[in-house]
Amino acid sequence: MLPFYIMTIIGAIGVLGILGALLAVLRRRMGPRIERKAFLTRAEIEVLEYLRRVLPGHHVSCQVSMGALLKPQRGLSRKEFWRTRNRFGQKIVDFVVIDPDTGSVEAVVELDDASHDAENDRARDALLALGQYRVIRIPSRPRPTESIVREATASLRA
Repeated sequence: MLPFYIMTIIGAIGVLGILGALLAVLRRRMGPRIERKAFLTRAEIEVLEYLRRVLPGHHVSCQVSMGALLKPQRGLSRKEFWRTRNRFGQKIVDFVVIDPDTGSVEAVVELDDASHDAENDRARDALLALGQYRVIRIPSRPRPTESIVREATASLRA
């Protein structure tokens, strides 16, 4: 027979194991750990300010879901509807320039920073083109200035 203190240690290890398993189950049920993130980067804040300055007759919205800009065509089967919707529903565009009188989107403006990939950008541009949106891309290098943003958006003031 084992000494009492060894039996106590084995029992304590068993209890700790059970408590650990229960804690793991509770964590899974509580859901993922979530934390707050920055809504805009410093560069996006600057470009937003430049857009608002150089396009005073327009509204500019930021971090807009492509699901607010595009929808699957009518008449698709349920499966094809969701397959199409899933191609763009979770994607976000940096800025949307809106005509304040009509509420129509004049252009989508993307700040091409380190998070952008040329191949993915072409695919996103193609999706937006299907919705007949004009996409204006502003490179993040060199750091955009008001004059760079003014030049990139000149067609919206014409």
